[in-house]
Amino acid sequence: MALAAAHFAVADTPPLVSARRAVGLRLVGVTALLAAAAITVLAGLAVFHSMLAAGQYRLSELEAEIAAERERLIDLRYELQTLHGPAEIELMGVGALGLVSATDPIDVRIEPRHIAAVDPPQRSIHEGGDWLSIKTLLTDASTAHDRRS
Repeated sequence: MALAAAHFAVADTPPLVSARRAVGLRLVGVTALLAAAAITVLAGLAVFHSMLAAGQYRLSELEAEIAAERERLIDLRYELQTLHGPAEIELMGVGALGLVSATDPIDVRIEPRHIAAVDPPQRSIHEGGDWLSIKTLLTDASTAHDRRS
């Protein structure tokens, strides 16, 4: 009988109110679904934005590191130029190697017979040319100069 009473209760309501209620429930359901989708999209955008901000922060850290390393490279190049400078080489030669300055300048004269005895090098000395022949030439010239003195 309860079933019949419920059937009559629904039957007693006009069909227009029942249709409005169904449309209203569908509207609420669609609105809730759209709200959930919007919240999901906004949460995804928030996560994406935080990842993007973290990447930007890391990029700025790397740029600061690069700038610091460039400054260090400039300092190291300056130090290298200083160490290869004539004053530093002289200081190293006198202090560490025990070299002494020459009392007077020596002119090295190479005689034409020495030049003719050595074939002209095909490559320069810096490219791996014949350094021994030039060294021999200079040694012979200096010993010939010493014999005349």
